Amino acid sequence: MKKIINTPESFVYDMCHGLAKAHPELEFVEKFKVVKKKEINEEKVTLISGGGSGHEPAHAGFVGTGMLDCAVCGDVFASPSQIQVYNALKLTASNKGTLMIVKNYSGDCMNFNNAAALAKEDGIEVDAVYVNDDIAVKDSLYTVGRRGVAGTVFVHKIAGALAEKGGSLQEVKAVAQKVIDNVRSFGFAFTSCTVPAAGTPTFEIGDDEMEFGVGIHGEPGRKREKIQSSKELATRIVPDIIEDLALKAGEEVALLINGFGGTPLQELYLFNNDVSNALEAAGLSIYKTMVGNYMTSIDMAGASISVLRLDAELKALLDFPVATPAITWGAASQEALACQEAIHALAKALNITPGAFTAKQESKASAKKAVIEDENKTYEFEGEAIVGDVINTAGMGAIVEKMADVIIENEIPFCKADRCGDGDFGMSIAKGFKQLKKDWATRKKGDIGEFLVSCSEIIMEYCGGASGPIWGSAFRYAGKAVMGKKEITVKEFAELLQQAVFGVQETGRKSFGKGAVVGDKTLIDALVPTADKFTELAKKGASMFTTMIEGAKAAVKGAEATKFIQAKLGRAGVTDSEGYPDAGAYGLGVIFTEIANHFKK
Repeated sequence: MKKIINTPESFVYDMCHGLAKAHPELEFVEKFKVVKKKEINEEKVTLISGGGSGHEPAHAGFVGTGMLDCAVCGDVFASPSQIQVYNALKLTASNKGTLMIVKNYSGDCMNFNNAAALAKEDGIEVDAVYVNDDIAVKDSLYTVGRRGVAGTVFVHKIAGALAEKGGSLQEVKAVAQKVIDNVRSFGFAFTSCTVPAAGTPTFEIGDDEMEFGVGIHGEPGRKREKIQSSKELATRIVPDIIEDLALKAGEEVALLINGFGGTPLQELYLFNNDVSNALEAAGLSIYKTMVGNYMTSIDMAGASISVLRLDAELKALLDFPVATPAITWGAASQEALACQEAIHALAKALNITPGAFTAKQESKASAKKAVIEDENKTYEFEGEAIVGDVINTAGMGAIVEKMADVIIENEIPFCKADRCGDGDFGMSIAKGFKQLKKDWATRKKGDIGEFLVSCSEIIMEYCGGASGPIWGSAFRYAGKAVMGKKEITVKEFAELLQQAVFGVQETGRKSFGKGAVVGDKTLIDALVPTADKFTELAKKGASMFTTMIEGAKAAVKGAEATKFIQAKLGRAGVTDSEGYPDAGAYGLGVIFTEIANHFKK
C-alpha cells in the first residue's frame, strides 16, 4: 500500500483538519468528526449529511453556501456513530429545523435515525430523506434495498438551494424527495480500492476484467465481466437508467459522470461523450452536465452515471449559486472567494498559525490474573473472579476485556473476512473496543447490568458503520437483563444472551421494520445458536465451564453455515456471497472460541 498517510487511526482526522485549513469558512469539530460552517444561519433550514469517509469530496466537500451546513464523518467506509450525528444536530440546530440527507445504507440509517430520536427529545425539529439511486441493487429485503450513491450530490445541491432561498423544512424535504424520486445511478469498476486500515485491495480482479454494478465501498459488483469499451458501456447502461426512470423522448435531464477516484479526468470526459450520445440518441435533452470526482471510492478505477429528470423547479434550483470546496458556480462563488481571501489576509496580519493535529495515543490496559473453579478444577483466566458456576461483576469485566483484546488483535483478519460487504467490519468494531479499553477505568462496575450498559455507551459512539447500533444494542439489552445483579448463574447468562439477540433484532425493526433471523447471513446466524445452546444446557443443569465451551462451538458452527447461504440482506444480497461466511458471524465465532479457550486453561 502506497499512500500519503501518517497512521490509519489518524487518517480521517488529518484529512478533515487539512480541509478546514484550506477552506477557513469551515471548521472541523474534532471531538465528533464534524465539518460544519463556522457561521450557522439559524433562520434557514439546516442540511446535514455524512457517512463513511473514503468518498471525498463527499460529504465534507459539499459544506458551504447553497449546499450542506454540516457533514458528519465516519471512518473509512463506516457510518458515523449516532452520538456523532446527535452532536452535529445540536451544533447546527436552527429555528427552521434540520433535514438529514441519508444515503440508504444499514449503518447510516440506524445511526442517523437514532440520533434524530435523541435530538427530538431535546426539542430539535428533525426530518430526513433517504437517497436510493443505485439501480445495481434490486429488491433487497432488509435494511436498505437500493443504496444512495452519486445521485446524492444532486439532492444536496437542490435541497441546499431551496434552504438558502428560505424554504420551510417541509418544502425542503419535499424537493429533496422529488430529486430522489427522479434520479438513478449505475457504476462499474476496473480495480478494487485499498482501505488504509486493511492495507490490501478489498477484492482481487484480473487486468482484463471489470466489476459491473459495483458499489462505492469497494464491494464487488453485480457481475464480473471482461472489460468493454466506453461506447459499449454507455450503450449498455443508459437504456437501463432510462427504463428505470421511465424517461420519454423530449424530456430534459441533468447528467453526472462521476469518477471513483482512480480514473483520469480525460477518461471521464471521453466516457461523457459516449454517454451523452446515448442519451441524445434516445431523444433526451441534456440541460446540464457535471464531470469529475464527486463521490469516490478512495483509489478505485471506474465511474458511475447519474441521470436526473428535470422540470422548471429543479432546473432553477440546480442553477442557484453555490460555493463549496467541491462545487462552485454562480454569484456565490465570487462572494465566497472574497470572504476566503479576507480571512487569509487577517490571519496573516495577526500572525496566526493553526496548531498541528496530534493523533491520540492508545492507553494500555494491564493484564490481571483470576481464577475460576469448575467441577473441582481450577482454571486461569485474564480478569478477575469467576468462581464455580457463578460469574460476578469483575468476572464479566474479564470476559469483556478479553473480547476487546480478541477484536483488536483480529482487526485486519476481520476486514478481510468482510468479502461480501464493504471490507470495513474489523476496522469498525475494533475502533469501538479500542476506545472501550482506553475508557476502561471509567466504566461503571457496581453490578453486571450497570457495567454492560456502561460499555454499550462507548460501543454505540465509537464502533463505526452498522456495528455501533448492532453491538451497542446487544450490550445494552444484555445489561438490562441482569441489571442490579452482582452475580449471575448459567441460567441468567443464557437470559443475558437471549436479550442480546432481541436487542440486535429490535435495532433492525426500529430502523427498517424487520430484524434479521437465522438464515439471513448476519451475525445473528452465530449469536442465536450460542444463546440457544446456553438456554438448552442451563435447563439441563450444565456447568458454566461446559456451557461456555459448547456455546462457542455453536457460534462457530452457525458462522460456518453462512458459507452456504446466499445473503438476503443489503448489498451482499445482489452479489455472489456463497462460499464466504458472514463477517459478523465469523467474528463472533472467533471471539467466543477465544473466550472459551481461556476457560479450558
